[in-house]
Amino acid sequence: MTQRPWWGADLLGRHADDTVWARAADREVTFGRLRRETAWLADVLEQYGIRAHSTVALYGTTSFTQLWTLFALWSLGAQVVLMEPPPGRRSREVPPVPQRVQFSVSLGEGRGRPHDFVDECEVLVRRRAGGPSLSEHCLVQFSSGTTGRPKAVGRSPRSLLAELDRLAAVEGVARHGERVAVLEPLTRSFGLIGGVLHALAVGAGAVLPVARTAAATVRAAADAHVVLGNPHHFDRLARAEPGELPRLRLAVSSGDALPPEIPAVFRARHGVRVGQAYGTTETGIVAADLTGRFGPAGVGVTVPGVRTRVVGGVLEVHVPESPYLYDDTPWTGGWMSTRDLVTRDPRTGALRLRGRVQGVGDASVDLLRIESVLRAHRHITDAVVLGVGPIEAHVASSAELDGDELRSWCRRFLGGTPAPDRYHLLRELPRTAGGKAVRDRGVLRRHRTHPPGACRCISW
Repeated sequence: MTQRPWWGADLLGRHADDTVWARAADREVTFGRLRRETAWLADVLEQYGIRAHSTVALYGTTSFTQLWTLFALWSLGAQVVLMEPPPGRRSREVPPVPQRVQFSVSLGEGRGRPHDFVDECEVLVRRRAGGPSLSEHCLVQFSSGTTGRPKAVGRSPRSLLAELDRLAAVEGVARHGERVAVLEPLTRSFGLIGGVLHALAVGAGAVLPVARTAAATVRAAADAHVVLGNPHHFDRLARAEPGELPRLRLAVSSGDALPPEIPAVFRARHGVRVGQAYGTTETGIVAADLTGRFGPAGVGVTVPGVRTRVVGGVLEVHVPESPYLYDDTPWTGGWMSTRDLVTRDPRTGALRLRGRVQGVGDASVDLLRIESVLRAHRHITDAVVLGVGPIEAHVASSAELDGDELRSWCRRFLGGTPAPDRYHLLRELPRTAGGKAVRDRGVLRRHRTHPPGACRCISW
């Protein structure tokens, strides 16, 4: 086998051959096998012409093969565009890939459920019409699309290694020898970097769920000391029986606002607080409160090496160069707006999320608190509130709710806090491919026009 120096070789080479690298149900893969499979696949992919600066779209079945193919492509010096199939898409259907890539590598095209985990699967290479990479980015991911069209975001080897260093310095982070259940998709930023790559760096074993079901979520978490997921996963785990998570030391939610009722039930059931890791695809991790000491609205203090500021109530993060690859997204001054409303505690420096900003108005309003109040209504199953001017509540309910009732409900529990100006009632609210709540007025407006169920709009 050809020995190729590459930026991630140290991550794969730190631990003994017989140390377990990853688990899925009862199957285990050691570091020794990880290194052998990665080297073998690198030799095969090189025969297809993939080499340094090649641009490669990688997609398909969730598997061990997915990860060692990613590492093999990186070892060749390729730029990998990591793609997630939309919900319901069969893996034999080739998703749209960026026109600029030279190759696509699909995993398990003959399989019908690409989100269900398998140990190994077929690897199919196709040539495309694109050209080589003109940048140093080794990884391209897509933002979640919660506030509009997903954007292609590039990460360099330097930025990935710097993020791993920042993660290692955070209080309570996963340690050597622990098992880390990575419930977030491996195509998402925190699932890949905060989960798999961090586990590689410290010698923790990654535990991967075999499906996106409640039973598979609980089974993966039951084998872990650390659980990384999103609010949807912790909602499921909060329903698990006491004693089903016997090893649990740390529970960390990311990817979406954490409703306060979920960590309350989870802690009562399992005796562990749900902490949070806050970041974006463009920046990686920004702030962390892994142990949950600041509560469900608090996402912790800014991690070392990250510069932030709050302008007009909105959090901005300093990014030296534009992270956007395939569009003309404006970039000025190195400061990127997260579009998240935050409050910074003057005593601790901890950030508290208050929702997503849209429009111009009172930036002090707490949109997440309004959502929590609405979800507490017995006939409401979900709520998204956008602001700040006007404030719009998008509410999921199967009941025929009265507008005056909703207004009275909000005024009763919000006190002097501004209540929504408009309410839109739907059978269900749209979510992204990764399961996050959509927080874009345009997308929600289109969903109201062609909803899966009835929709009414009530305004004041």
